[in-house]
Amino acid sequence: MSRFRRKAFTLIELLVVIAIIAILIAILVPAVQRVRVAAARTQCQNNLKQVGLALHTYHDTNKLFPAAFKNVGLNPGWGWATMLLPAVEQLVLYEALAPESTVFGGGAPFASPPTPLMQTPLSVFRCPADGGSELNTARDNYAISNYRATAGPNLTPQVAPGVYSFQTDWDYGGIMFQNSRITTTLVIDGTSNTVIVGECIFDPGSGKNATIWTGMRGLNGGIWLSDTMWWIDAQAATINGTAVQSFSSRHLGRAFFLFGDGTVRFVSQNVDPSIIMFITGRDDSVLVDFTSFN
Repeated sequence: MSRFRRKAFTLIELLVVIAIIAILIAILVPAVQRVRVAAARTQCQNNLKQVGLALHTYHDTNKLFPAAFKNVGLNPGWGWATMLLPAVEQLVLYEALAPESTVFGGGAPFASPPTPLMQTPLSVFRCPADGGSELNTARDNYAISNYRATAGPNLTPQVAPGVYSFQTDWDYGGIMFQNSRITTTLVIDGTSNTVIVGECIFDPGSGKNATIWTGMRGLNGGIWLSDTMWWIDAQAATINGTAVQSFSSRHLGRAFFLFGDGTVRFVSQNVDPSIIMFITGRDDSVLVDFTSFN
């Protein structure tokens, strides 16, 4: 009679295999995370490039850049991103919203609740690294956006230290602001030297509430300029700073900015805020050394 011996792992061999698997997981998980971070960064950059192309398509058609929002006085108004919808493969949504013939919010001082169309998530206006809800719970549940127009550095008069009074149709010195009609010829510093859009995150804990792509919601305890744009003072210009309207991102230590010529730059949070203020002005005659962004 033949006898067969069954082969099996010893306890030591099993422990060695488990140790090897643990080491492989420890190596692979950070690598996978780095790939995801890099992919989100690349997608965010590509989003802004697409927005830049859309801005120039709009300019070619209308002979000017879109306004940050178009309205009368303090009433709600359609935003710049809505005007770009046909150029970002959202013509059907644009036609359904009918911004050229329909008044955003019905023309009342307070914006009406968002319609289902206004809650349409659009990946072109979202940074994948920010993630989270597709609706901006801090802004009446309109569809969220991570890209905000940089209105410029020309501040309105202060009514208290750090508190600025709202002036209708104020020219902040940038490319897009309320009812602006800026052409490339008016960007004296050159579109390659002038920022038009910057990143902002959704983080209610710190008061950073991103934006919405549909428009500006109007007067509701204040005028909601930050729905579509913001001016550039030293606080807002401090990337990842503590100010609620500061440019910010989930990309470690940096944020993306779109320039008027369609260039996208990845800017370090260590850049002097005064430089950010200069590059949002269209005709301050101050040119910036972009190597300082690194």
